[in-house]
Amino acid sequence: MKKLFNAYSLLFASSIVLMVSCENKKTTTDTMTTKQHMEAEAKTIENMQSAYKGEVTAVAKYAAFSKKAEEEGYHKIALLYNAVSAAENIHSMNHKVVIEDAGATVPSIKPEFTVKTTKENLHDDIEGEAYEATAMYPEFLKTAETAGNEIASLSLTYALKTEKKHKFFFEQVLGDINSNTLNSMPSTYFVCPVCGNTYSTAPKHCDFSLTDRIKFIKFE
Repeated sequence: MKKLFNAYSLLFASSIVLMVSCENKKTTTDTMTTKQHMEAEAKTIENMQSAYKGEVTAVAKYAAFSKKAEEEGYHKIALLYNAVSAAENIHSMNHKVVIEDAGATVPSIKPEFTVKTTKENLHDDIEGEAYEATAMYPEFLKTAETAGNEIASLSLTYALKTEKKHKFFFEQVLGDINSNTLNSMPSTYFVCPVCGNTYSTAPKHCDFSLTDRIKFIKFE
């Protein structure tokens, strides 16, 4: 009987040790998760500030590129640049809301860029939009999702998807210049005021934000 009692005592003690060990492990895991979450939150706001700077620069840059295109006789390209500039402004304002909601400082920025020929500008634009669409914004979005920052994720998603479309537009235009087929370019563009999504033909509603087309900003 004494041996049986000792066995039960040993089993009970082992169970207590196992439970304590599991609890300690859980606490350590939770602590690590909390730390990672806090780091992701801080990094997300830092990323939003960086994205804001980029979008504010893009607004001014594309407006200047539009003026250059007009000077070179590319009215339809100038029109596209105006639409893209407006789209980037929407992204910058969305990013600003995220930063302000977090109680962080909205960066003050003086845009710096170089205006070249329209053809050279387009080459640079394609590279810039490709970087944002395939590297910068996907990484920023991943961090925001880790932080659980839904409003940041939404703003970043809108920008990411739109930059892909801008890259496509610029590639088409550069191809038209090289093939002397600029006359086939669209003469009207539409921009969603909520997400910046850009169209050459207005659908019933925005594919990204579901905004009705009657609210679209029209460029012609």
